[in-house]
Amino acid sequence: MRRRGPRRSRLKVRIVCDTNVLVSALIADGPPNRLLEEAIDGRIDLLLPELVLTELERVLTEKLGFDAPRAGEAIDLLSSLAADLLAAPASVERVTGDPSDDSILACAAAAGADVLATGDRKHLLPVGEHRSVRLLTPQAVLAELRSVR
Repeated sequence: MRRRGPRRSRLKVRIVCDTNVLVSALIADGPPNRLLEEAIDGRIDLLLPELVLTELERVLTEKLGFDAPRAGEAIDLLSSLAADLLAAPASVERVTGDPSDDSILACAAAAGADVLATGDRKHLLPVGEHRSVRLLTPQAVLAELRSVR
């Protein structure tokens, strides 16, 4: 008989989602939506930068035609799912070539996120990893989560 040591609880992956991932999660079924389901089920810690929520509200109302109360409900829902809401960092390093993306990446790094989930193939995904934050598509995040279960 083999002796088992104390049972270790698995740490949750800490994930920041960029604005486009959240928009996709709210309006369509697919990998971004499944990332939110992982947060609902408590399998990941969703970290949301306040600047992403601000941008999300703007996109929902100005580009997608949500009225203010509906957009507010979406923001409230996401905020309730978040393990942490992240303030803008004091300093932002130029990394991606896009100041807005640099700010999101800085938030993720300052919060000790494991992953920044993004579909941004122009600015964010080419970075690959920055300050221990891996930049992955939602599909890649889900594949990794399945492989460790």
